[in-house]
Amino acid sequence: MVCKYFILFIEFSILGWIWESIYCAFAHKKWCNRGFLFGPLCPIYGTACIMGVALLEYLEAQNIPMLDWWKIFLLSVVVSAVLEYIISYTLEELFHARWWDYSDVPLNINGRVSLPTACGFGLGGLLVMYVIAPFSIDVMNNMNPVLAEIGALALMAVLGSDLTLTINHLTDFLKELEQFDESFQSHMTELVDDMVERRSASSRGALRRVRSFRPSRRMRNRGLTHKHFADFNRILHDRLENR
Repeated sequence: MVCKYFILFIEFSILGWIWESIYCAFAHKKWCNRGFLFGPLCPIYGTACIMGVALLEYLEAQNIPMLDWWKIFLLSVVVSAVLEYIISYTLEELFHARWWDYSDVPLNINGRVSLPTACGFGLGGLLVMYVIAPFSIDVMNNMNPVLAEIGALALMAVLGSDLTLTINHLTDFLKELEQFDESFQSHMTELVDDMVERRSASSRGALRRVRSFRPSRRMRNRGLTHKHFADFNRILHDRLENR
């Protein structure tokens, strides 16, 4: 049973990654490798779909009629929004980064979730419950138990390696960012000290305020996205080139 659910989790995570990557490729007019991990996985999709599969099997085991489509839709909307908000908040607290931002989307909550995207997940929930999940359950029920265990162990080893590499990479990146921030702050302090020595006393107070400039804190507060990091690099380059 556990092996079956784990294999389905990987399957749905891969399907979610494919959907996210294709959607973002069309939206941004270039290929986007979506997901938190290095590999082609979006665990949030796997988690949500496994919950749907468990619900479907429970209804069948208890001889309870299938939920109406609108109930499945609303349930998918609520569950996806809760999962998305929790995961977004957790990732930002751990790595000071955001993998998605819905600030420009109407009816959003702190840029973490939005009604339009949640409704999209609701439609996806209907597809999973009526098409993908029943087919996947039939395939897994007919799979050889030994092969299922071997496949689950192999996939678990790959997932564990990917997760380890991803966390190590992000941890090293944050350390480098902190070192860069300290180096930048030190450089700015020396630069401002030099400017203060050459400027009049009336302007020294304003110049000293520059010493409190903390770029990485700003980025952490806003969410470290690729766009913010690129803008920061551009501003830093211009400042240093024109000093």
